[in-house]
Amino acid sequence: MKKLISDYLSHITMGAEQRYKNMVIFPLLSERGSAVDYLLLDEALNTNFVMITEVGEGGSVPELKVENRSDKKLLILDGEELVGAKQNRIVNVTLLIAAHASLTIPVSCVEQGRWSYRSRHFMSEERVMPPRMRMRKNAAVYNSLQTRGNFEGNQGETWDLIQDKLAMLKVNSETAALSDVYEQEHESIDAYLKHFTGQDRQIGMLVMINNRVSGCDCFARHDTFDKIFSKLVKSYVLDAIEDQEDARETLTANLQASAFIDDVGRCTVEERPSLSLGTDVRLMSRTVIGAALSLGDEIIHLTAFARDEQGAGRGIGFYQRASRRKPRGGFRE
Repeated sequence: MKKLISDYLSHITMGAEQRYKNMVIFPLLSERGSAVDYLLLDEALNTNFVMITEVGEGGSVPELKVENRSDKKLLILDGEELVGAKQNRIVNVTLLIAAHASLTIPVSCVEQGRWSYRSRHFMSEERVMPPRMRMRKNAAVYNSLQTRGNFEGNQGETWDLIQDKLAMLKVNSETAALSDVYEQEHESIDAYLKHFTGQDRQIGMLVMINNRVSGCDCFARHDTFDKIFSKLVKSYVLDAIEDQEDARETLTANLQASAFIDDVGRCTVEERPSLSLGTDVRLMSRTVIGAALSLGDEIIHLTAFARDEQGAGRGIGFYQRASRRKPRGGFRE
């Protein structure tokens, strides 16, 4: 598996940076494509090819039921948000679900103050959990796999991180919902989004915030990235607007980005059967934590983040608890 990931990364080149305020995106380009055919979550939900519900009438916070009614595989990505039913959730792990198959999937709650039906099934608002939270969630899933053999997150920590985000961005949310952050900050998000565009042959992106690497997402197919591009960018913006340093252009951004990709390739790799199709891969090093889903000899999705734990190298200082950070401020002119 390590060879498969190394080979996948070796065919990726880094495009010219795109920068707005304190956020930089490096397009990740590849001549390779994939013949693996699937639907993405949003298009499947919008065409009623997938039904996502609580696992039973009473519900279960860390689980949801997915029914893929289509003739194609269904790709659900780590961190995607599902809205409705008894409370909003995010998906803990990237999954490729077979055609006409049902599966119970591991999720985490991102709406602490609600446990009552708003709808009988889930919808998508095309949102992804912000990268700092995804990094912490990936660490929690890694620990859960090590100790309990399942893909659980740390629900208490997730709620704490959302409370931090609400406090730092001064968002009033009756149910402590991550969705309310997106709703309040939509103008700021759109201001960032219009400065970033997808490129030809792009299969992924690496993002820096305040001149420090945040993380990356890459895929097997160019059209997958095209469809997920704005959704991913918006998630990174939520971290960028929370901690707005006056991050001017530096000569080291390209070097830091390249070094991060190299670090991903050097990670320790642990593999196990996915909950559905393919192989789940966990990536870990002193500086990086991430995950991938492979099918046969192809990487379907790979995501990696700069670690922030004490002694985690370049990741130190990127994430700090809200109590140790300054409140949200503007850029100096």
